[in-house]
Amino acid sequence: MHVYLKHFNWKLIIVLYLLIYSNSSVADFSINYAKSNLINNIYLLNANINYKLTETAKEALHNGISLVLVLNITIQRDRAYLWDKTITKLKLKYEIKYLALSRQYILKYLNTGITETFLSLSAVFNRLGKIKNYPLIDKHITNTKANYWVYLKVSLDIESLPIVLRPIAYLSSSWHLNSDWYLCPLQARN
Repeated sequence: MHVYLKHFNWKLIIVLYLLIYSNSSVADFSINYAKSNLINNIYLLNANINYKLTETAKEALHNGISLVLVLNITIQRDRAYLWDKTITKLKLKYEIKYLALSRQYILKYLNTGITETFLSLSAVFNRLGKIKNYPLIDKHITNTKANYWVYLKVSLDIESLPIVLRPIAYLSSSWHLNSDWYLCPLQARN
């Protein structure tokens, strides 16, 4: 044990500390607005989401690391005496890549496989930040006498990062990018 401590490299600890706790610039994922509407017996979601990456995440993106963002949607029925009942859970996944040669950003909707190309990261986030008429649930699955709630949360998927980067990402606040839960009622009319 004594020999191990004698050869312990304190420089390595300092470098790891700097990687983990440095560059903790302010990032903000937030859901600013969400509302559901019933149209043709389908509840549709409209939402505005704000995405802002840390410098660490931007640097990784510009160095060839793809970033996956996940929008979690949960619909629950209100119950007076028990925990609320989860009716459905949805995950919308988006992958962002940067192509250095063409200086373009590729946005891939992982749920559908559709891709779009953008000239700036802000254009990608403007597109992702506006959800229009996304189908949530069929009206026939719900009970008209019950109250239902839609919970939304957006986050960076650390598990989608390369394996060698994950331990640093789990320990560093620069990689913990997520919004608070946002709650809105499942509404039958505008």
